[in-house]
Amino acid sequence: MTSRDTTAAAVCSEVGVGPTKVNEVLVVFKAYVTRVGGGPLPGELPEDEAERRGWSEVATVTGRKRRAAPFNFDLARRAVMLNGATSVAITKLDVLYPDSTGARSWGELSLEAREFVEKVEEELKVKVALVGTGPKVLDVVDLRQ
Repeated sequence: MTSRDTTAAAVCSEVGVGPTKVNEVLVVFKAYVTRVGGGPLPGELPEDEAERRGWSEVATVTGRKRRAAPFNFDLARRAVMLNGATSVAITKLDVLYPDSTGARSWGELSLEAREFVEKVEEELKVKVALVGTGPKVLDVVDLRQ
């Protein structure tokens, strides 16, 4: 969450790297959508439902509660297009599918979690490279091999 321009082109500009020097662009998505403050949030859940699902979060800088909604494929497609994404990472899959918490291989993910990842690939037309499955640094399924 930030107020900065986080597109791949803007990052190149910020660090002084020409866009032709970038071969891969990894776009990172949370397994559900959160927002702080007002404005539209398609599919927004009531606060009690977000809490029931474990999607309740508080902004680290402002301390304000985040609003939550299910993964939005339209927003994700736009992010992939704007960034020229070559792959995707999905974080917090363990929050969406608690039975996949701590998974480190494809086979350790629940069937529902694997189906979600496959749907992301199908809808976005980009391969999922990494899947976050918990709070530990090694709680990741690496699909790049």
